[in-house]
Amino acid sequence: MIYVEFIDRDSTIPIEVFRQIGNQQSAWAEGAGDRMILQLGRTLRLGPKPSYLCFWEISGIGRLDAWEEYFHSAAAVRNPRSQAMHRAIRIERAGIYDLLCRGPSLEMPLYVVHYCESTLVTDGELSKAYEDCIQMNPDVSPILLLRRLGRAGPDPGLLSIWGARSYVALEPLLRREAPSAWNVVDLGVYRAFGEEVL
Repeated sequence: MIYVEFIDRDSTIPIEVFRQIGNQQSAWAEGAGDRMILQLGRTLRLGPKPSYLCFWEISGIGRLDAWEEYFHSAAAVRNPRSQAMHRAIRIERAGIYDLLCRGPSLEMPLYVVHYCESTLVTDGELSKAYEDCIQMNPDVSPILLLRRLGRAGPDPGLLSIWGARSYVALEPLLRREAPSAWNVVDLGVYRAFGEEVL
């Protein structure tokens, strides 16, 4: 299961401070078993706001119970890293997603996120359409295919994430019509957090 944070920054905070404090590479709490697998920043203003996405791999929805317990504890109040981060970044929204497909590597110089309203119903249908899209776009790498858990997250409910080495490699994916079953309603171009161009 993947928990996605949709983040923006307070423009009164210098970008250097935001990038330093907002970098979520380190564990958010001592002993936390959650794993941040991807943190992206919209680059060259190509895509929707909020401008930042952070993807957490969690063991299951029960982790949310543990998070709430932690954030109500004295340990959370004493955690200066967590306190500073929540003052420096604005988590506008979050969503819970089932992981349908994961590429062999998550690290790429550029990322494209398709925000989709899929007409496909089953996970098998979605995975098959994703495989077809992979075959049609050999210059990009599949990263993640995520389906929102019910209504637990913002619209649209399907995120299809791709990686590429350059804008030239991305061009065919950007020009080609996505499969009609995807119904792409928005698209964003991102780099790894801290490498984005504002």
